Amino acid sequence: MTPKPGLLTTLLEIALSFGLYYLFRAFGVGIFWALVIPAIAVGAVAVAVTIRRRRIDLMGLLVLTELAVTITVSLATQSPRVAALREVAYILVGGVFCLVTLVRRRPLAHTTAASMASFGDPKREKAFELAWTEEPRYRRWQRLLTATLGALMVGAGVIRAYILYAAPDSGIAHAVDVSNAVGTVMWVAVFVVPAVLIQPARRIVQDVLERLQATP
Repeated sequence: MTPKPGLLTTLLEIALSFGLYYLFRAFGVGIFWALVIPAIAVGAVAVAVTIRRRRIDLMGLLVLTELAVTITVSLATQSPRVAALREVAYILVGGVFCLVTLVRRRPLAHTTAASMASFGDPKREKAFELAWTEEPRYRRWQRLLTATLGALMVGAGVIRAYILYAAPDSGIAHAVDVSNAVGTVMWVAVFVVPAVLIQPARRIVQDVLERLQATP
């Protein structure tokens, strides 16, 4: 399966945040600017992707707003600690957003899967719709997936926030390294766990699709 633009954008933003930070630090750039410049680069990528798509959804608006606010606050305070907490805030808000969708009619995992995996095929779109409305098992798996993603992000965000908040001023650089290690583990889990949990839901959708295709 070809990676979707949203996934590629997310991977690029992760690479920019982590890669540029350590690249700048290797060249002796101060910790504050080593944190802020990648954030500005991520913001530029997000804006460029939005312009290219010529539309913005709720999640996209949330990301752009959060980037703008956190970058502005970082520049205003000139605090490495605040700059380091920028990404943590991003993760926490994303995790809370996942969990909040559980109280809506359809959780984030389903809406994202239906949008990305239907490939514009009307029958696949109908298969996702029927799976949601007629298959309780499918709904349970999508809610479990959404809850797991939200819990991973919120849990990692809280741990990273504590690490950065509790560190002395002289130990911020080390705290950022430890926080990034926790973040790396979280991102691996965020990509691996859905690959496992999505399989039962995917099989249900495939069964529904096969029934639709067999119908004259």
